[in-house]
Amino acid sequence: MRRLISLCSFFVLIALLPLAPPAPAQSAASAASPDWQTLQSEAVQKLAAYIAVNTTDPPGNEILAAQWYAKIFQAERIPFEIAESAPGRGNIVARLKGSGSLPALILLNHMDVVPVSRQFWTVDPFAGLVRDGYLWGRGSLDMKSLGILQLLTFLELHRLHVPLRRDVIFVGTADEEAGGNFGAGWVVTNRPHWLTGAGFVLTEGAGSRADASGKPIYFGVGPTEKTPAWLELVATGRSGHASIPISNSAPNQLVTALEHLRQYRPPLELTPPVEAMLRTHAPYEPEPWRSRLLNIKNFLAQPDAYAELQKRPDILARLTNTISVTGLTGSNKINIIPPDARAELDCRLLPGWTIDRWVAQVRGIINNPSIKINVILNFPPATSSTDTPLFASIEKAVHALDPGAGVVQTVDAGFTDSHFFRDKGIISYGFEPFTVTREDDERVHGDNERIPVKNYQDGMHLLWSVVYDFVRAQ
Repeated sequence: MRRLISLCSFFVLIALLPLAPPAPAQSAASAASPDWQTLQSEAVQKLAAYIAVNTTDPPGNEILAAQWYAKIFQAERIPFEIAESAPGRGNIVARLKGSGSLPALILLNHMDVVPVSRQFWTVDPFAGLVRDGYLWGRGSLDMKSLGILQLLTFLELHRLHVPLRRDVIFVGTADEEAGGNFGAGWVVTNRPHWLTGAGFVLTEGAGSRADASGKPIYFGVGPTEKTPAWLELVATGRSGHASIPISNSAPNQLVTALEHLRQYRPPLELTPPVEAMLRTHAPYEPEPWRSRLLNIKNFLAQPDAYAELQKRPDILARLTNTISVTGLTGSNKINIIPPDARAELDCRLLPGWTIDRWVAQVRGIINNPSIKINVILNFPPATSSTDTPLFASIEKAVHALDPGAGVVQTVDAGFTDSHFFRDKGIISYGFEPFTVTREDDERVHGDNERIPVKNYQDGMHLLWSVVYDFVRAQ
């Protein structure tokens, strides 16, 4: 894991022109009414421009995105601050002041994106091209799209002079794709005043599904997620010339250990958050899965449950700890047997599992005490309650704008920056207000990432409705 070098950290305050005198505040009884056609067009235009700001992590260079946001805040005459956790690793905050009578809402988004393999893309991944009803580009789903919807919601509250009973805080961070230590984790530790008074966070981390025609089926709200247990296995042994095999060489030991892990079948484990997720998803599943998820405990007791779940890896991953081998290194020359060999494992743990318990489990599976297990990344599990006014605002907005769609709870199989805030007692939900098909969702971190333009524009309306209901003065 990269070590945060505090000596490289510095803080930059951008000086702004004096704020223009505010327009007369809207009465609390009246409803703010954005120009939806203009706002939704702006969402597409800004997302296309934002995708063109290359913040591939590594190295990140999120300062470019922070500066891009800064120009917008300057034009809107909204104060903001930028801080770099290390050279080039920018983070940005802006706040709209409310009455302060209720805890503030953070609109949280990360500005970095994962690398691309350009040769496998149909279009330039950083062109922000609109084609065939989609906006294409790296970050169009994860998560520059949501960042722009949060930005425009924030700007409209300012533009319409909506009286607020809560502060609304826009936070763009670095480094989420590598664990968040230069981003949200750094902000929580080094810029706590950015979060003063916060009680709620909306960010990524809950899929919302559309059918093949693009019609919304359900919107997900994520109160928790699996936690990462990224591990490195290091095997050591005698080195030598590869013309004379060494049976217990480091590569051979490592391959044997990995084969044990490949054959390992983790036991099914139903945790309360996953049970809630499956129960709320059940009405939107075809049979026999609808009945199975509604009576999940009975289904898991059946002898063929595991075999059936292998047909639904999305569900199986929520019922087991998972192991994916993602990296292998050995000799840098084909005719040398190296003294060590290494493998990287991306493991994701169910709520309730600790890293110590999992490392002990892995050690038992590989059955080789000489292999060293290093922890690359882990953090404790945390869950937010769904009995909150923010969850209620999400349900209210969905039912008003998409009466045929449901609201379901999710447990993200990956992880987000939410845990940094949950650890501080701040309610944090994953919520993506635009629905996509399963096929489109599978493009996240993959080739030809893209978002359907109509659903994205509809998401602008939904996010505005959620936030407006939650923060406006009554």
